[in-house]
This record gives sequence, C-alpha cells and structure tokens, in this order.
Amino acid sequence: MPGGRIKTPNAAAWIAGCVCAIVLLGVGLSAQTVSTGDPMHKRLRAIGQKLQCQCEPCGKTVGDCDMGGCRYRDQVNSEIRPMLDSGMDEAAILAKLREKFGTLILASPPAQGFSLLSWIMPFAALAAGLIVIRMVLKRWMRPEPAATVAAGSQTGAGAPSSLLLEKYRDEIEKELEEAE
Repeated sequence: MPGGRIKTPNAAAWIAGCVCAIVLLGVGLSAQTVSTGDPMHKRLRAIGQKLQCQCEPCGKTVGDCDMGGCRYRDQVNSEIRPMLDSGMDEAAILAKLREKFGTLILASPPAQGFSLLSWIMPFAALAAGLIVIRMVLKRWMRPEPAATVAAGSQTGAGAPSSLLLEKYRDEIEKELEEAE
C-alpha cells in the first residue's frame, strides 16, 4: 500500500447504490397503509380478522392480508363497508358473509355440526396419544414375572447352560491343539 491509503475503485458506485437503497426504502415505507384512527377502518379490520383470506399465497385473515392488490380482500371489504354504513352489527355481517361465501370464509370453523369435529379432534388425538404412551411405559417398567426370575437364578441369571459351556470349551481346546 503506497502512501498508506486504501483505494476503492468503485467508491462512487457504492455511494450511489446506498443512496438508491435509501430512496427505495423511503418510497416503500411511504406506500404502507397507515390507520388514521378512523373508527370505520378499525371495525372493518376487526371483522376482517375473523374472515379467512382466499388469495393463494397468503393464508392470512382478510384483516391481516398484506398482499398488494389482493382482489379477494378488496371484494370482501367492499361488501362489508356498506353493511357497516347501514349500521349492521358484527354478528349480522358475519352471518351474511357466511351465507354468501359459505363456512370457508370464516377464519375459525363454527363449533356446531360437522365443524365441531375440527374442534374436538386435536384434544381427542392428544388424549389417545397420552393413553398409548402410558401403556407403553407401563409395559417397559413392568417387573419380570417370578417364574422367569427363578429360572434365571438356576442357570446363573441368564448365563449359558453348563452343556453349552462344555461344548465351547471342547471346541476351543481342539482349535488350540491344531494351532500348536
């Protein structure tokens, strides 16, 4: 390094890139939707959070969908606004939307009829799993029956029988004699 200075050949390009990034960040942040505290907007969002957005990639509620240009969110919001303007309450709006779109529009299924099964099944599966685990643990922790313990103590608690030991000793002796 002559002169002790570090030369950056693309310093101007780097600075220009940083400026562009800051400008793009500012434009992106200014495009964000900000709630102005409007009570109508708050009610619209509260109702939207109880409705499931049907646009493909998001899987969020209508109130939380942040996909730019979501047609489903816009359609549902445009149907909710006139109902709110006419003074309908939240339950009536949800009932009307459920009537039009079916139960799939609801973020959580109603606890009635066949949908009640979706509320019960996780708890039933958890209970069944706990019962199976308890049964397995009981089986593993069960002491050996007395007959097995008595039979094991006669042969040395799992040691091979004396006939088997004699057979192996004879084979070892034969192999040792052949090796000499």
